[in-house]
Amino acid sequence: MTAGQSSATGETAIASGSDRRRFARVNVALDGRYMLADRKDHPCRSVSISPGNLTLDAPIIGAIGERVVCHLPLLGRLEGEIVRHVPGGFAMSMITSRRQRLHLADQLTWLANRDALGLGEARAGERLVPSRRSVIITLADGRRLKGRVLDLSHTGAGLAVPESLAPGTQLRIGNTPATVARATSEAIGVHFHEAIPADAFNEDIRL
Repeated sequence: MTAGQSSATGETAIASGSDRRRFARVNVALDGRYMLADRKDHPCRSVSISPGNLTLDAPIIGAIGERVVCHLPLLGRLEGEIVRHVPGGFAMSMITSRRQRLHLADQLTWLANRDALGLGEARAGERLVPSRRSVIITLADGRRLKGRVLDLSHTGAGLAVPESLAPGTQLRIGNTPATVARATSEAIGVHFHEAIPADAFNEDIRL
């Protein structure tokens, strides 16, 4: 099977050009680690990320086509192969499943919007990403939108949404009443009307 072909399940492949073009590349610096074919561990820093490609500042530059395994905070384990060299590092094309690409797209939305939504590193100690990320958002007029949780704390959340919602908008995320506090064109930050109790705040939470 070549790198561009799907597996027998039709699930895993290097992201196609059309998939990569669906999502914008995000310029973000995340310190991580990577391994080349020699399996030696090296430090790295991300330069830009999309659901199909990753550019790294890296001290050891492998050969074109060489396999790479990279670990980055928030994004986890990313695998792929080197496609080109850049000054001080390399770009890799990631081998991902469709589910992984959607997860990466969500995380990149969060990274691109976290400053505007007040979801920065200061909240890292109280933030989690729930295992059930898809939610139904019900507006005051009864209209319903599909959203995805990007970031969750005891008192609020960041969500990817299909349309812009103005600050002050009252809504329900599943069964949880909330108010939009901040918004961008593709994400919102909300405050819950009641804080999530400590004993319910875990990755299995359902809003």
